Amino acid sequence: MAAALVLNQPDWLAEMHYTLAEAVGRVGSKWLALIPEAARILTYEDGQPAATET
Repeated sequence: MAAALVLNQPDWLAEMHYTLAEAVGRVGSKWLALIPEAARILTYEDGQPAATET
């Protein structure tokens, strides 16, 4: 669930039968606070998001 939030994959959340709001609540505030930094780390230097498998 956290990976879906970090990688901005709402379709993954839907496949798990969660809404965005439910996922945010489920990961909790400590994990939620880490998501922006994790997303930045997974971004290439040229600003393009890291490739994800679909």
